[in-house]
Amino acid sequence: GAERFDAVSAVGGWRGVLESTVPILVFVVILAMAPTALTTALVASLTVSGVALLARLAQRGRRRNLKQVAGGALVTVLSAAWAWRSGQASNFYATGLVINTVCLLAFLGSLLVRRPVIGMLMELWHPTSGGDDESPASGSSWRTDPARAGIRRRYAIATGVLAAVFVLRLLVEVPLYLAGEAALGALGVSRVVLGLPLYGLGIWFAWLIVRPSSQRANR
Repeated sequence: GAERFDAVSAVGGWRGVLESTVPILVFVVILAMAPTALTTALVASLTVSGVALLARLAQRGRRRNLKQVAGGALVTVLSAAWAWRSGQASNFYATGLVINTVCLLAFLGSLLVRRPVIGMLMELWHPTSGGDDESPASGSSWRTDPARAGIRRRYAIATGVLAAVFVLRLLVEVPLYLAGEAALGALGVSRVVLGLPLYGLGIWFAWLIVRPSSQRANR
């Protein structure tokens, strides 16, 4: 049967959402209550992230999202180190801005060289994801087969959708970051809202665009 898309599972499930957002919320709340308690906020955020990682490690039979949690913990450590070394709480969010900038450049670059990121991932996951009407000819590439022009276009559009996610994050968060401590609360809220919720919405739209033709026909 055709694969189904689950946006919640794609972002690590509800547990994954909590593991990604709670460290940021802890940081924001502590600084909102005590604006000078940068060290306390950083330690608390790191502790929450570390507990989540240890909990995953303790569940030997349920490590499916361990890489995601470990990656989130690493980003939290880097963010905390940047903020602590600079003494500026706003730099807790600087790592995320750098990551989003790199991702945006990668997605736009993939479009420029006509190898859209979504297309590369979809073809690795399921070589016939374009559907029966756009299956590649024997020995041909999805990037050059004239019969697959439609799926190439959808791959490009879906890649553009996720690139737009990174653009939106940067458009909102960069001005808040540059505003410094005065906009710290707003920056924290925007990081949560434009984090996994926006990402999940983006990949859901991308899936609607590139899903197998059999699923599109059935809707």
